[in-house]
Amino acid sequence: MSIVTAGTFEDTVAALAEPEHTEPWLTANIRPAGSFGRADVGRLRALLDALSGVASMVVLDLAAVTLRSHHAADAIEDAAVELERRGGCLLCINADADARAQLGTCRHAVVVALGEPVPAGTMR
Repeated sequence: MSIVTAGTFEDTVAALAEPEHTEPWLTANIRPAGSFGRADVGRLRALLDALSGVASMVVLDLAAVTLRSHHAADAIEDAAVELERRGGCLLCINADADARAQLGTCRHAVVVALGEPVPAGTMR
């Protein structure tokens, strides 16, 4: 099997649809709630670190969360880098303007604004 480097969700899905792809697709849907600042990000990082090592795709629903620190964005980006390295994708959905501002420096996580369409099969 070839290694896929996915720049976007669409690239990842297209690559996984290729006939030579034989591994099962494992998606993890995460919906954190509350406010994540520097002191609170440890559990989020631990969860994303664990999932980025085994999942094909992580969908992070940000509808019920406030990202108060760049440390939360760093944890999300680090997991996205690892997922992409393995041919997967980290998709952040329902990101309001504040979340998008915190995630503005992320280059590997795919961020979808609140109310924007998301890929079929992804939780809303």
